Amino acid sequence: MPQITIHSNVQIVRQGLEKLRAGIPTIGRKRLYDAAEDLMHRMQVPGTKSVYPVHWDSPLQRRAFFASNGFGQGIPTVRSNSYIKGWKVERSDSGYTVKNDQPRAKFIGGLASGAGQSQIHVGRWRLLRDQAELVVKNLPKLVVENLRDFIKKVFVPTDTMGR
Repeated sequence: MPQITIHSNVQIVRQGLEKLRAGIPTIGRKRLYDAAEDLMHRMQVPGTKSVYPVHWDSPLQRRAFFASNGFGQGIPTVRSNSYIKGWKVERSDSGYTVKNDQPRAKFIGGLASGAGQSQIHVGRWRLLRDQAELVVKNLPKLVVENLRDFIKKVFVPTDTMGR
């Protein structure tokens, strides 16, 4: 009478589950770091050249620009790339923070809420909130992919049939 017994090696399964349990925080943190790096790189894309007529936020802003010689940077303003170079990723207690400490950064890329971007830069420079939404939207799919890859490494199939 032909027969086959299918069983599991409980110790191997338990070890695999322990490795998975230990690996989940690492996978999550790595994915968060990758997402933060992606967002930083997205925000480092230079905006297009200024358009004319300039869309000032107010007549006061226009007067201040000319009165302060281009807010202290000359007219025409020459890009220093300090905004682009100012983006960085920092580790925090619960993950990572993407930030730009440049004093005028909020006027160029806006705040996390989507507010703050000057009309001068709308449509020319990426808005932080929009780029963050794109990155976060893909995060669950990427975490699942990383978990699958990790599980394939931990639970290596074994041939117990003696072939």
